[in-house]
Amino acid sequence: MSEVLRPVGPSRWGMAIWLALGLGAILGVTAAVGRPALGSALGLGFVLTAVPSLPVAWRPALVTMGVRGVAILVGATLAVLTSEHPPALAAVTVAAAAGGALLVEVGPTAALAVVLIAIDVPHDPGAASLVPYLVGALVVPVAWSAWYGCTVVFGRRGLPAPPSGRSGAPWRERRPHAIRVGIAVAVAVGVAGLLPDDLVGGHWLVTSVVLTVQPVARETGLRLAQRLSGNTVGALIAALMLGTHPSLPVVAVLTVVLFTLAMALRPVNYTWWAVTGPPVLLVISEYPALFPWYEGGVRLAMNLVGAVIVLLVVFGAPALGRLGHPDAAPDFPQRDSSDSVYKIQSRRS
Repeated sequence: MSEVLRPVGPSRWGMAIWLALGLGAILGVTAAVGRPALGSALGLGFVLTAVPSLPVAWRPALVTMGVRGVAILVGATLAVLTSEHPPALAAVTVAAAAGGALLVEVGPTAALAVVLIAIDVPHDPGAASLVPYLVGALVVPVAWSAWYGCTVVFGRRGLPAPPSGRSGAPWRERRPHAIRVGIAVAVAVGVAGLLPDDLVGGHWLVTSVVLTVQPVARETGLRLAQRLSGNTVGALIAALMLGTHPSLPVVAVLTVVLFTLAMALRPVNYTWWAVTGPPVLLVISEYPALFPWYEGGVRLAMNLVGAVIVLLVVFGAPALGRLGHPDAAPDFPQRDSSDSVYKIQSRRS
């Protein structure tokens, strides 16, 4: 438990507040113009760009937001082209996940965009259906710039220094990780395809695997513990929050508050995002409607199945391979990977 909750970085309340205001503006404006359902697509583009965190220096922040924006555009385009063709969608999902593992700047964002936007877009989508996701992504630089401007105007100090040099393992060391990610995601996609058609939420299984597999075996185990423990608490929060059937303004306020906590504490420890993030995403995905209170439990069940897949691929298969080669060392590059956010619920079943 000490490892699961051990702080690994400073909190970022100022940035979190400005980002939460951006999300609140999306929910509020879409409701004010009479199109609250549009807030779901805008919000998905927003969170895919903002999460897991953003750099504090302007140059790396612009690069990060730009790369994620391009990844969302590519993923959304692939999703629109393949959303009505499950085999093709499965193939591009695996390819996007493996490609993100090779390109550390992209990470899981492209794969998540493929999965989540394919579920979110209407039947027979066209190019125009990509616009809301891109607009949501563009709100993030606006909110980040507002925060950065305040730090300059008010002369705040004590922000963490940006990392020096290019991060990430060499290309050849990333290939085994990309292979593991591709295999695990392929298994998850196959299992999700076997689930009953009336079970809404099979995509949670795929996204849980995408977000769990890390380049280092020990970090994968830690991420499993963080996700399972945090999501259990998050499911309880979601049940309490939505079981009371709050009004739309109350839902929006609670969403902004929880998102502030998630973004401020995510740099401290991933577990805090695992606790506060799921209720936010459950609300955004169905906004302005509310999902049944037990859907958080369905998502948790998909995370448990995803954990089994990760254990088998990341730990089980290498262990079997080493039985015949006892002197072989595990092939895990020594770096952490970034993660992104996933959408929880679909408006389409």
